[in-house]
Amino acid sequence: MKQLKYILGLAIILSNLGCDEEVVLYDFEKYKFVSFVDIGDEIQETYSEDNDSGYPIYLRYDGSVLEEDFTVELAVRGNNLQEGTNFSVDSKKVLFKAGEIRSEPFLINIIDDLVNSSEDRSLEITIESVSNSKIDIGVGIVNQSNKLFVLNVLDNECSDTTAVFNSSNILNSAGDHIVSGNVEGSEVTLNGTLINYVAFPNAELEITLTPVIAGATTGSASFVDYPAGTDNDGYVYQFRQNGEGTYDVCLGEISVVIDVYYESGGAWVFWFTSTNTYSLQE
Repeated sequence: MKQLKYILGLAIILSNLGCDEEVVLYDFEKYKFVSFVDIGDEIQETYSEDNDSGYPIYLRYDGSVLEEDFTVELAVRGNNLQEGTNFSVDSKKVLFKAGEIRSEPFLINIIDDLVNSSEDRSLEITIESVSNSKIDIGVGIVNQSNKLFVLNVLDNECSDTTAVFNSSNILNSAGDHIVSGNVEGSEVTLNGTLINYVAFPNAELEITLTPVIAGATTGSASFVDYPAGTDNDGYVYQFRQNGEGTYDVCLGEISVVIDVYYESGGAWVFWFTSTNTYSLQE
């Protein structure tokens, strides 16, 4: 009896639907969409340098097969990131080749500005327009999704300053000697055996640290000719810089190449070169 009532009820419902409702069948030749494959990612600001290329972002096409190429115009907005300073793009137009459902890559070159930042930094990439007017932006007929891609860019710089070189425990790679450092402004004075030769254990070399840009944690290290004094052999010695030195606050390193000269017969004579990296020790 219960089964009979169920069958009769179902028949009535189907009858009512047949009279009052029309079943809508969507024409997927009509509906076509373009969207981002993913909605976001997180990378280091050294991505482009590490990979020797820009970061690739792909778009997808949903719809019937197209026999012609079409392009998508994108927009990029930086959050605490400036175009030309922190990132660059060669073109904001992305190509879909005929018959393809995935676009050619949209490449964003991330520029390491060498400056520590405590702020959140990101890029928002949006779809502005499509060359084929029959293709809608985003997936779906209503509440379209995947119209925005957010790329978070992580800062790789430390928060330290050149003050880290205020230390009595700095190792000189040339001879493994421990030296000390004293920082005043942009100058660091290193004291100790500064070359691979122990005859000058109390040498004091004033090195100027110049950042690549204001606030950077890396830069050049330079010094003027330093009168090292007289050795036991009676000769007067001098330290001269060979090439450009460097420093890296985050690594805790200062690197300089020193040419050692001695005075003989009223002229300076080259003796040897000492390649030095002064590294902070724990």
